Amino acid sequence: MEANFTINGIEFKITPSTISIETTLNDFIRKHAKLTGTKFMCLEGGCGACIVMLKGVHPVTKQNTSWAVKNSCLQNIYSCHGLDIITVEGIGSKKDGMHKIQKRLADFNGTQCGFCTPGMVMNMFH
Repeated sequence: MEANFTINGIEFKITPSTISIETTLNDFIRKHAKLTGTKFMCLEGGCGACIVMLKGVHPVTKQNTSWAVKNSCLQNIYSCHGLDIITVEGIGSKKDGMHKIQKRLADFNGTQCGFCTPGMVMNMFH
């Protein structure tokens, strides 16, 4: 079994000999792709801190579509085969320029401590 996908445009190819079949999307993003903007909190799929966006071909309609995954802490990384994964770093950063949602939230002091902010941004983005 092999899985191929992108995260913020960077290609990844994984196999069970390199990445455990028990690895979640959130763990892969944070530990292997080294993108820590996507947070983890409840590890039960309830808090929304780990939201990411997926893009791919719908299995039934065969149309390109996108959807928010509100529980990347529960989704298995191997279920992402053929998909494009977008994290909060993929929509904007201080270095590359902030997305208008990120900028507006920061301009109006809507970040609180900042831990939940990436999940809030990704929820508004999709």
